[in-house]
Amino acid sequence: MKDYRIVFEKKGISRYISHLDLNRCMIRAVRRSGLPAWYTEGFHPHLYLMFPLALSLGVESICEVMDLRLTEELPPEEILEKLNAVLPEGLHALEIHPPQKQAADITAAEYHLLLSAPDVPDLKSLWDAFFSQPEILVQKKTKKGVKEINIKNNIIIHKIDFQPPDLSLILRLPAGNDGNLNIGIVSDAFQNYADKPILVKSVCRTKIFSENYQDFF
Repeated sequence: MKDYRIVFEKKGISRYISHLDLNRCMIRAVRRSGLPAWYTEGFHPHLYLMFPLALSLGVESICEVMDLRLTEELPPEEILEKLNAVLPEGLHALEIHPPQKQAADITAAEYHLLLSAPDVPDLKSLWDAFFSQPEILVQKKTKKGVKEINIKNNIIIHKIDFQPPDLSLILRLPAGNDGNLNIGIVSDAFQNYADKPILVKSVCRTKIFSENYQDFF
């Protein structure tokens, strides 16, 4: 047996595939590819696939990760070729790595958020005012009901660029078992603060990190 970590992109129409449907889609693709997939034993054998970090519906990504186990070792380029030949539009396998870290090692993710507001003369100044607040409070659903939490300290601005009317943000947010901040919560909080129409032109996950912002592979 041999384990492979496949990095793939999820773009365009495929960004509306839910996490559950993505799992089903990938199972079908692996079966159609003819790859020697490993199956569990027992009365109900199933193909071994694992996705370390789910992606929110509607968000694109160029760094999604899928772990696949094969019954024999194959060249990475052969695996990529066979998978890409059967994957649907918007899903494309990019590269393969030997799994070195576990899903529990994931600590953060990076997103490219592109906003636009033609009716706002200086969208960057509006963002700066939003982020300079002592607290950024949002409503979060928990098992005990809805509570208010402060997300400001969980947002790291890695890069910002303003080309009117578009504001481009590279944000790093906590992810993984110890906490996860949805990029949609951040954009919603900004839209609520602005009290003006703010268009989310695109949002894409660009990196997944382990401790100290090391690439997760």
